[in-house]
Amino acid sequence: MIRRVGAGAAVVATALVLATTHGFAQGQRGRGPRWFKTNLHSHTINSDGDSTPYDLFAWYRRNGWNVLVITDHNILTDTAPMQANGQLGALVIQGEEITNEKNVHVNGIGVHTFVPPATGTITEILQTCIDRIRAAGGIPLINHPNWKFTIGVKDLLPLKNTGLLEIMSGYNLMNEYGDGRDVPSMEEAWDQLLTSGVRFWAVAVDDTHNLRQEFLPNRGNPGQAWVWVRAEALTEQAILSALSSGDFYASTGVELTELTATASSLTVDVKDNPDTRQRVVFIGKGGRVLQTSFDKPARYNFKGDEGYVRARVEDSGGWRAWTQPVFLK
Repeated sequence: MIRRVGAGAAVVATALVLATTHGFAQGQRGRGPRWFKTNLHSHTINSDGDSTPYDLFAWYRRNGWNVLVITDHNILTDTAPMQANGQLGALVIQGEEITNEKNVHVNGIGVHTFVPPATGTITEILQTCIDRIRAAGGIPLINHPNWKFTIGVKDLLPLKNTGLLEIMSGYNLMNEYGDGRDVPSMEEAWDQLLTSGVRFWAVAVDDTHNLRQEFLPNRGNPGQAWVWVRAEALTEQAILSALSSGDFYASTGVELTELTATASSLTVDVKDNPDTRQRVVFIGKGGRVLQTSFDKPARYNFKGDEGYVRARVEDSGGWRAWTQPVFLK
């Protein structure tokens, strides 16, 4: 587990180690913390998806996911009838995508009471949603900021009590790579926020809408992006606790076999893929590349002036993984 303390304090870390295999069954074995494949953003026929909650949950469970959060637009889809399936290795968590004016969308992960939309400036809408989600016992996730190029870094900088930030979506209309001119990529925006002292944990999501239709690049199909959550048990409380503390990494296909943070270093190892090659890029304050490594495992030794250290794993097949930042003095 990585334990992070307030700004200006030294990082305090103990070992964070992944099991050597992932997958649906992996979440069921052994005692102690385990890793659960999780989608934090999905829709059903209760809003603008094309499948029932049961069918959507069945697809994810059948294809190796451990946790699905259903986040219909301004609707709390009832997940209680499906909770018993948690005993079979999968869990569905109730959520809501708070869909506001100005194309501002915020997921409430784990909310069990309806959270109404907000009005105001973009920053005011975001802060109101964050506050309402927190009051409802959930975790706020700011969705697809670059969709329609709606939410800029300037809108995010004043926010307080932040949570999760969507930096990658399986829905290809979300402009995660920016416009190459005025709008940064979402990963670059994340670094700008971290550098300015605004702390978000970064996530990758499917934003699932289309399950029954043909899978096409311009549709919100499942199985594109997710997070691996390290939790004590496959329960809503344990998953939400891990998400709150940053005990997870985001991925579009890369799997890690080791992720270890100590007081002196960050170590990352990648599951072998016989068809591709990988490298690990360690990144610090300002988005500065600190080190690029092809070693297995890859290790970065802290120097103390990096501000924070995170890793991006790049696969030659185009897949990526992003670890959460370790904050340094």
